[in-house]
Amino acid sequence: MTMKIPLLAISFLLFAFIAKSIQGLPKNNEPVLDSTGEKVVTSADYFLLPAIPIPGGGGGGGLNLFAGKNMTCPLINVIQEHFDLLKGLPMKFSNAKEEEGVVYASTDINIKFSAAESLCSQETVWKVNDYDKRTGQWFITNDGVAGNPGVETLENWFKIEKVGLNVYKLAHCPSVCASCVTLCSGVGFYPIDGIRRLALSRFPLAVMLVKRYFNATD
Repeated sequence: MTMKIPLLAISFLLFAFIAKSIQGLPKNNEPVLDSTGEKVVTSADYFLLPAIPIPGGGGGGGLNLFAGKNMTCPLINVIQEHFDLLKGLPMKFSNAKEEEGVVYASTDINIKFSAAESLCSQETVWKVNDYDKRTGQWFITNDGVAGNPGVETLENWFKIEKVGLNVYKLAHCPSVCASCVTLCSGVGFYPIDGIRRLALSRFPLAVMLVKRYFNATD
């Protein structure tokens, strides 16, 4: 006896197979580009600098770490430099699937300061810290963990979202757990005690990625 499968069922099975086969691939397959138009890769270091300088200065510089008033280890808080000429610390990106190579827009990545580990012998992976009741902010700190995408590491995942020609914004909207309820917001800065601390924000920083060349002065 031959079993006949309805055409609708065949179409559904085919769709399910295609959807499963592309799961985890970049949504638009568009690589992130640095300030010169080259593809951003996981093996290189980059500075994140403001893409829209303010006439006369005051727009701030790159990103760095701040240990607090005592300036002791560990260095936890991610901040933006006050002065435009300061590049801050270089950083690396790693993909959620632990694949080396190109970084794609709108996909989950870990971010870490690549030159800071030797300062305090600590991990430097970004994460969204616990809600700060005093300020009403979700601050960005660098005591996260790399890899292991899933429900237990949601706060460690960020995305680079395209906003213009070689101009991007950082966002925290993890998709490493399809069934999880997550925060979804841009990343900007919140001024507190004279420091521009990075935090989730409705007004994200527009940034460009400048590759670090080790044979040149940083």
